[in-house]
Amino acid sequence: MTGKEMAKVFRALSSEQRLNLFKMIYYWQRTMPKSECCGVQKAFSRACDTMSLSRSTISHHLKELQLAGLIVCEREGQALVCSINEELVEEMKHFFD
Repeated sequence: MTGKEMAKVFRALSSEQRLNLFKMIYYWQRTMPKSECCGVQKAFSRACDTMSLSRSTISHHLKELQLAGLIVCEREGQALVCSINEELVEEMKHFFD
């Protein structure tokens, strides 16, 4: 990954609210049993319940994280299923090596 591409990722995480949202989704994905979900089902609703932000703000932050490639979101009916882009997280870990 180029420095320019990585800058886009870090720019998305430079917002404290987006960073917290990303950490929350990362934690949910790591701790939820695989049988319970694939990715984080209803991430939008869970984030609204957990964070004291408006629905439009959370929607905006999810879109920014998705545009940066940090998360992958898909609609399943009315649920928004989000999962961490594990490959990108690994690239971030090795960026400074």
